[in-house]
Amino acid sequence: MNIKQQFSLFFEQMADMVFLVECKNNELWYTSVNPSAQQKLGIEMVGRRLIDVLPQSVFTLLDEYYTKCIESKQPVTYSDLNLFVSDLPASETSLTYIEDDGKTFVLAITKDISDLKKKAEDYIFLESLVANTVDAMLVIDTNGIVLKVNEAFVQQFGWSSFELIGQSWESFPNTPKGLKTQTLVTLSLLKKGQSVPSQETVRLTKEGMSIHTSVSYSPILNEENNVVAISMIYRNIQHLKELEEKLEESHDAYKSLFSYHKNAVCMVNEDGIIENFNEACLTITGFPSEVIMGFNIVEYAKKAVPDLDLDKTNRGEVTNYELLFPDSKGHDLYLSVTNVPIIVKGIVKGTYIIAQDITEKRIIEKEREKLQEQLTFQAYHDSLTELPNRRLLEEKLEESLEDAEKNERILALFFLDCDHLKEVNDTYGHEVGDELLIAFSRRLVMSVREGDIVARLGGDEFVILLHGIEEMSQVDRVAERILTALGKPYTIHRHKIHATSSIGISTYPANGTTVQQLFRQADQALYTVKNAGRNGYRIS
Repeated sequence: MNIKQQFSLFFEQMADMVFLVECKNNELWYTSVNPSAQQKLGIEMVGRRLIDVLPQSVFTLLDEYYTKCIESKQPVTYSDLNLFVSDLPASETSLTYIEDDGKTFVLAITKDISDLKKKAEDYIFLESLVANTVDAMLVIDTNGIVLKVNEAFVQQFGWSSFELIGQSWESFPNTPKGLKTQTLVTLSLLKKGQSVPSQETVRLTKEGMSIHTSVSYSPILNEENNVVAISMIYRNIQHLKELEEKLEESHDAYKSLFSYHKNAVCMVNEDGIIENFNEACLTITGFPSEVIMGFNIVEYAKKAVPDLDLDKTNRGEVTNYELLFPDSKGHDLYLSVTNVPIIVKGIVKGTYIIAQDITEKRIIEKEREKLQEQLTFQAYHDSLTELPNRRLLEEKLEESLEDAEKNERILALFFLDCDHLKEVNDTYGHEVGDELLIAFSRRLVMSVREGDIVARLGGDEFVILLHGIEEMSQVDRVAERILTALGKPYTIHRHKIHATSSIGISTYPANGTTVQQLFRQADQALYTVKNAGRNGYRIS
């Protein structure tokens, strides 16, 4: 039975591809191929040269293997895994040298080893993952023997791969003693095929330095889904822990500033609703937390301070203003308020409102203003009658003279006293005398127009300034009205008292154009009235 008959007998039904190649004249020719090869390749090969059938690159590679087999007369095996090429199968080919009837043949049997391709791919992927991942990685078998470590592990923890590979994982102090038991429990779960979550823990370097680490565990399974190894990926989170501590410190500092600030501090959202506040808000306003929480302070501020531009805060600007706010008992609180925008990534997300209670300060200021007003009043008014005094009278008279000159109007200056005041003081006492002067001054005020001025110079001396007079008859009518009002008796402390008045009158511009001239002329007119028996008036 020649070689071709044997080929047909043994290889016709074989699932693997089988080729019988003859070498003649230093060229390789396909002599026989089995149906499996013919069907899978779909190319007519029998009776043709390999160089004519195969692509040049493939032929060059195969020619090398065939030549080696023929020259050595020894079997040659080669593989073509076609790794990471999904549409190409993996194969392994064995070449056997055969001599038959003076001819040289090579029997090529090609097996489909796609499963091996998948394993090779997985292995290469795992090797690449271990070698190139930036996280430290260590692989141990189920007995705890270190199989692999990557360069990141060496750099992070300090042990070389030579020191680790082949050694027991428990023999080097990467895990602190206090955490060994926890890790062993985790590994026992992984050996059973159970998954475990990542753990934040501490690992030690070769020098004994602690590193905050996140460890991810993963079981490695074989084809039967049995655990054959365990991978551990260590991520250094020391910087995250340090950042976390800094954030916690910042948070505590913020919380301390927020919570213990002596001023009321509240945080409002974009709609102005209070979402958080400190204890000072409760203390200052007296309201319970359920009233403050959810209160729209921005809407209240808009109504209380209508001219306030609250949109400044939405534009990222700080705003300061004062706000009158009733406390829980209805008392007015004066608050100095600062709105500080809460800006996150350039966007205003809300507002911090800081309110200082300045109620006491405002009360003191008002009292000071009131006192200042009182002092100013006392400086320009008579303490007994509260009428303008000589100082204020002279200022008003100067103003009235300027106005009269400008508008060509007449002024009248009444200089008068209270007749018989000395007898009242001697008879009833100075207290009754003072009451008489007060009543006297009120009658004077009631006898003139609202815009005219009634002043007390001191003692029983009074002055009336009439301005805007159009004709002299007005002066006579006022003088007569005053004498009539003052001629009526007074009842003071149950005493019926009569106190008339003597009046001397000067006019501008007839009797003078200065304050001194008008006073002198009015005084002389008054002296004349007194000499004539009092209770009358005279125009100078």
